[in-house]
Amino acid sequence: MQNIKKLNLNDRKIAVYGMGVSGLSALRMLKALGAETIAINSGEVKNWAKSPGVLDYTSINNCYAEDDLHLPRVLDSVDLVILSPGIPRDHSLLESLHRKKIPVSGEIELAYRYLESVGKCKPIIGITGTNGKTTTTTFLGEMIEMDHKKVFVGGNIGTPFCDYAFAILNGKPEVDFILLELSSFQLESIDHFHVNVAMILNLYQNHGERYTSIEDYGRAKFWITNHFTENDVLIYPEDFPFVAEWALKQKGKKRTVNTKHPVSAYDLSAFKLPGIHNKVNLNFILEAAEVIGLSPEAIQKSINTFAGVHHRIEYVDGVSSLPHFKVYNDAKSTNWDATLTAVKAMEGLGELSLIIGGKKRGHGDSILPYLDFLKEHVKHFYLIGEMGDEIEAEIKGKVDYKKSGTLEAVVTEVRSLKTEKESVLLFSPGFPSFDQFKNYAQRGDHFMSLLRS
Repeated sequence: MQNIKKLNLNDRKIAVYGMGVSGLSALRMLKALGAETIAINSGEVKNWAKSPGVLDYTSINNCYAEDDLHLPRVLDSVDLVILSPGIPRDHSLLESLHRKKIPVSGEIELAYRYLESVGKCKPIIGITGTNGKTTTTTFLGEMIEMDHKKVFVGGNIGTPFCDYAFAILNGKPEVDFILLELSSFQLESIDHFHVNVAMILNLYQNHGERYTSIEDYGRAKFWITNHFTENDVLIYPEDFPFVAEWALKQKGKKRTVNTKHPVSAYDLSAFKLPGIHNKVNLNFILEAAEVIGLSPEAIQKSINTFAGVHHRIEYVDGVSSLPHFKVYNDAKSTNWDATLTAVKAMEGLGELSLIIGGKKRGHGDSILPYLDFLKEHVKHFYLIGEMGDEIEAEIKGKVDYKKSGTLEAVVTEVRSLKTEKESVLLFSPGFPSFDQFKNYAQRGDHFMSLLRS
């Protein structure tokens, strides 16, 4: 993708593939820059083109279903495709574009290129890893604001980077820092995007539908260090073997975090987040805070006040119908490592019941590698979603469980229990939400509404 400053978008045709939040934001940005825009999405055009936003930024004649037989010919005439993160770069529809060297980029790259072209690209802090990204990004964002500095917080966390670029395009005030949560899918579609401070929090096998090995997954994560200079900073875990090995080969300054025995010079007596993993996340944040020059006073105040992230090991207050249960909503968990972390964080709180299950991933789904640990920590399992049958087949006769199918059935069952023991109900599904819900947030909101209804 050429530098947008040199690119006359008034005579350029640019397609956006995927009409999710980031796709719509990119479509709006391109329209504002004068491009002829084409929208592509799954499903019949009539079912999505009239949803909020699409026809504000393109015409109905430029909306195509991804299986439209005319679409390959249309794509042959475009100058650029902006690809939504959920669509793999090796999708069959993109094969001819790759052969013809038509660039396929992402919304993150588009926003960066615009800001770079107008000289308004502030220092960027990029956070990636398998687990803990959202908590770490949100926490650091609040800490920066606590130090009376302005920060844009976005990316994979929910607010597209193009939203900020669009605001700058329209004359809105600049921030002091740009803080982005970045998924491996987003990082696959960057080119010139440059991060000044990068964090790789951890690396576990994940997204088996896209990556055949953890090394492939790790390579996507390490795209965050592309275009590093000697002045940039990479913060990484010292005890993840090949992460540490690869990190040492990158340009720039290095800072490490011990994920097994995190220690801190700050007072953690008022720290509200449970589990060792949150102390590890905090140590990554403290390294970044020192790099960007936050005051010790702001750091300590943020440690004392940060209450956590919605749907990430979130304590659900006020569940009067379950008087002997502490309830935690960890609906954001979509892999085994996130669920194991949540289970570990419950140690000492009471007898634990775990709700697990969701959409099959096709790789790394088996519970068996983790069953010994789970048997040691979990008293009862509730199985939900598409994975219910597979998990049941693996645990039958080995643990106490109920194949509930839905969250409604789980909540009804737990309410019927007669217990005086101090107990914990943890919803940490370990699988994607798309079998029963639009996304993890809808899944978590539904769980909490059932508890409070």
